[in-house]
Parts: sequence; structure tokens; C-alpha cells
Amino acid sequence: MDCVSKMMSLRLKLFQEMACYKKPFALKVAETYPLPPYSTVSGLMHNILKANSYVDMSISIQGNYEDKFINLQTYYFYKKNEKTKMPLNVHYLYNVELVIHVVSKKEVIEKLISGIQNSCEFFSLGRKEDLLRIDEVKKVEIKEIDLTKEDTPLFLKYSAYVPRERYQINGLTGINYNLNFKYEIKNELRKWERIKTMFVEKSNNSIDNGTIYIDEDEIPVFLNLKVDDKYDLC
Repeated sequence: MDCVSKMMSLRLKLFQEMACYKKPFALKVAETYPLPPYSTVSGLMHNILKANSYVDMSISIQGNYEDKFINLQTYYFYKKNEKTKMPLNVHYLYNVELVIHVVSKKEVIEKLISGIQNSCEFFSLGRKEDLLRIDEVKKVEIKEIDLTKEDTPLFLKYSAYVPRERYQINGLTGINYNLNFKYEIKNELRKWERIKTMFVEKSNNSIDNGTIYIDEDEIPVFLNLKVDDKYDLC
């Protein structure tokens, strides 16, 4: 196989007791995404790397949570130097398990591993107070397979974000999101690059067509960016 159809990836298994991955423009109610968006996970990776500029990487995000609940909190807002407050319903996910795959250059993967293993600080994902436990840091091989040629369908072990324009899979059902990934500063404002994505729940879906990646434990990998030989990960 060539480098694009078979390569190495960093797999992280993460846990959060509570998490809120707040949707943009959710002002009256702090709604949460069912999984952290690409920008949130990319931000975590860049914090671990202590990067001052964007580091090229492709990310797959999957996970499950036990339950969802709502908490009424007081939020403070500042407008024209005046502080006001108002009650706000905040949506939380409870007992969140995440599986993250990251594909990038070898030196980036090694820096991520070293940064996690040698960190003197706690990790969080989403809000600063939503603490993160890292249960696994492992380099795994991922390979490209054509499910049309397989004898049995592939059942999802985790709910997942599936980029719609990258994976042509018939029969998948889910919720469509336009997720932030990375931004550029233009006229002192952030200009976001967004990825059209479907959130696919594990309980409702199996895959028997299309070309996807799987890792060595047969966990599907839905990378948000096209991978080519620039990563040098044979």
C-alpha cells in the first residue's frame, strides 16, 4: 500500500465527567454540541504543542456520553463598560468518552506525545473548568478500505462526526453541522474555515459502502482533511 492508503496516526482516548461544547450564537440557552467541534480539539492539540501559529493536522472525532442535563447558572455580560447579569440554562454532557485520531508529520506526533506525557498542567476541553483525563496515548496504524468489497458491514463503536464532502457513504443518517475548524485574522476579525459534517449516532448506523479508514482495532476513522504524502507517515 502507498503512504496515503496506509499510515500512522496518534490515537487518544479521553474522558470528561462533565462537558459543555457550546454552540456559537446560542445566546439565551448555552446549547452543547454532542461532541467537541474540530476547532476545540485542534485548539487542545495546539496548546499541547505550545504552538504560536497553525500546525497542519487532520483530525477524526468520535465518542459517547452517558446522559445530558441542564443547569441554571448566572452569566455576566459586559456592554459599554457596564456589567449585567442574567440566568442562563447551560446544557451539559455527563460521563463523556472520546476517541480522537490525529494525522500529521512525524515530528508533530512525537511532540504531542511528549507534551502529554511531560505536562505539569491539567488538561481541559471546551471550557477551562471542564477537566480532561487522558486514558490512552497510542500510535496506531490506519488503513483505507472499500466497504463495498467487504463481506460484513462495519458497525460504529462510537458516535462520530463524518465530513459530508469527504465521505460518500449511502444510508447514513444523522444531524448536519457546519463546524468551525481553523481561522485567519482579517480586518482584526476571525474568519473561520468550516467543515460540513454529519453527527452520526452509533446506535442507528452501520456502514456497508464507501471508502473509509479504520485503525488496527477496527475503529473507523473519519478524518476532516484530505491526507496526502506531505505528512510523510509511511
